Order: sequence, then C-alpha cells, then structure tokens
Amino acid sequence: MKKLLICMMLGSSLMAACDGADNANRLEEETVATEDTVGAGSQAAAVDTILQKVNTVTLRAVGNSIQEVAFEPDTIEVAAGALVKLTLVNEGSEQPMVHNVIFTYRDKYRLVATEGARIGSSGNYTPQDTSLVIAASPMAKPGQTVEMDFEAPLKPGEYDFVCSYPGHYERMHGTLIVK
Repeated sequence: MKKLLICMMLGSSLMAACDGADNANRLEEETVATEDTVGAGSQAAAVDTILQKVNTVTLRAVGNSIQEVAFEPDTIEVAAGALVKLTLVNEGSEQPMVHNVIFTYRDKYRLVATEGARIGSSGNYTPQDTSLVIAASPMAKPGQTVEMDFEAPLKPGEYDFVCSYPGHYERMHGTLIVK
C-alpha cells in the first residue's frame, strides 16, 4: 500500500512537470505567433484586438528666456486611440525654465494655461477639469526629462498642447494631429 502511494505521488509529480513544460512551450509559441502577427501589418492588427498601436514621441522644450521658449516640434502626429509614450526633454538651464505639457481640445490651450496658472505649483499648473485636459505631464525642471503615457483621442482631428507654467503658453503651444 505504501509503495502504491509513493508511485502515485511520483506519477502525479511527473505529470505536473510535463504539463508545466507543455504550458511553457505553448506560451513560447503564443509569444512567437503574437510577434509574427505584429510584424504582419495593419491587417493582422485588425484581427488581433488585444494589440494597441504605440506611438513614441520626444518633445523638446527649448530656450532660456521667455522670448526664446518653444516646443520642438510644434506639431505631433499620432494614431487615433494609440498609446502615446511621450518624453518631454527640458533643454533649458535657467531657473524659470520649468515646463510641462498639457494636451487639450482644439482652441482650449489658452483657457487651460490660464486656469493652470491660477491653480499654481501645488496643482502642477494643471486644471482638474476633464472636459479640458486629455493628458498632462509632470513639471520638468531645467535639464530634466520626464515621461508620460496616455491614450490618444479616438476621434481623428486636431488637438492642442501647451505649457501651462505662467507666461509660457503664448509661445509654448502646438498641435496634436490624430489620424
């Protein structure tokens, strides 16, 4: 009886180990299939609804005076509904060159900036009104780089982005084109 029990335990252990190997092989095969699907183009992406397009964007904040500040580039293009991985690089070196980027709806960047200035540094110069703000980055001090992820609007069209640090919005704004 004792030998039978030991044999059953060993058999169960072997079966579990074999099943684990099969699961690992299946996972590897699924990963390869997914990678092949991604490389196959837009038709494969339409079939696999789990995958989301990813757009990687670098936005530079340049200038060391209020007369020089700007976003480069001032136009960004992304796919509708894509995951946007944005890197904001603050190339300024002077203390007042603190920047953020807020994505908003067309012709709302001035309102967002003035509302952000009213909120102040304790609120990251960012309005909490979701009817105005699509996404907002943290503040980037001079020489600092910050990263953020957000989902692009589903509706194709033109949107705005702006730095809401007081006085910057007049020169630091641009267009987000969603296709």
